[in-house]
Amino acid sequence: MPPVQAAASAWLGVAAGLASGACVSFAYLLSRHHALAQPAGERFAAALGLLLRAHVVMGIVAAAAVMGLHPETLPAPGRFGGPLAAAAGFYFVGNVILFDLLRSLEASRLSPFLGLKVFILALIVAMFLRQPLSAVQWLSVALSVAATALLQGSGGGLPLRALGRVLLVCGCFALSDLSIVRLIDALDMPVPGSHGRLFAALRGMLLTYVTCGTACAPVLLAGWCRPRPGAAGAAWRTAAVYAVAWLMAMATLYACFALVGVVFGNVVQSTRGVMSVVLGAVLAHLGWHELEQRVDRATLVRRVGAACLMTAAIAVYAL
Repeated sequence: MPPVQAAASAWLGVAAGLASGACVSFAYLLSRHHALAQPAGERFAAALGLLLRAHVVMGIVAAAAVMGLHPETLPAPGRFGGPLAAAAGFYFVGNVILFDLLRSLEASRLSPFLGLKVFILALIVAMFLRQPLSAVQWLSVALSVAATALLQGSGGGLPLRALGRVLLVCGCFALSDLSIVRLIDALDMPVPGSHGRLFAALRGMLLTYVTCGTACAPVLLAGWCRPRPGAAGAAWRTAAVYAVAWLMAMATLYACFALVGVVFGNVVQSTRGVMSVVLGAVLAHLGWHELEQRVDRATLVRRVGAACLMTAAIAVYAL
């Protein structure tokens, strides 16, 4: 690939990763708002119900989209079935744990810790896949982890049990991300009128959500996580809004991975911690204290410093 074209592709990948982070931040806040609107004893069921309904909606949309993207050119299921199952399975397990955490933790407090996925992912790639990272790449990962720590600051840490569950979420998402790359590789075939790897990424994303929606539909039909009488319409409307935000997030995430790779893609993605902090501060200022707590000036200064560190991580990895 010519240098100019490679640079344009890299910056397009960065833009896609940032867009994905913004959509994810919004979806997390929507999930927390939906759970907190329920009585305390029903919040986990409400959060899980939102996750299930949203994935049924996304599955329907994804299935319709797949049928319009030359389905006859898909390779045999045996070629991509394993990575597809792994990508969907690890992703869904991670989200169930994350939705449960969002019942008791603000999104702006939790989201920065998800940047630790970059470090876990790098360890998996280096130690288990035998693909060593360069010193510069390790520096980029270290900067992103330092930014995550600084974002939390004093008084913003998580309880030990919650931290362990966050690390479990990060592990699930890291394994899902690696499976996504394998899925894109398996689907990356010449298709007339397509745009190569980006087209493979789009089809991989859609197939992942067809799989998730197909798995979630029987659970809902069995009566699990049924909304309270009279609340079904509102529950499905909330699920539809969540589904739109999440599909946008995932479409841009898969494009990011396709263009710049999974580790650098996750460095870019970790900026969603900064986005969540800014969005949380705005909501707290507007009086939405049940979603986000107001922070003092010193905390905001630390978070601005963390944003600079995250930007440095992206720049170092790019260089």
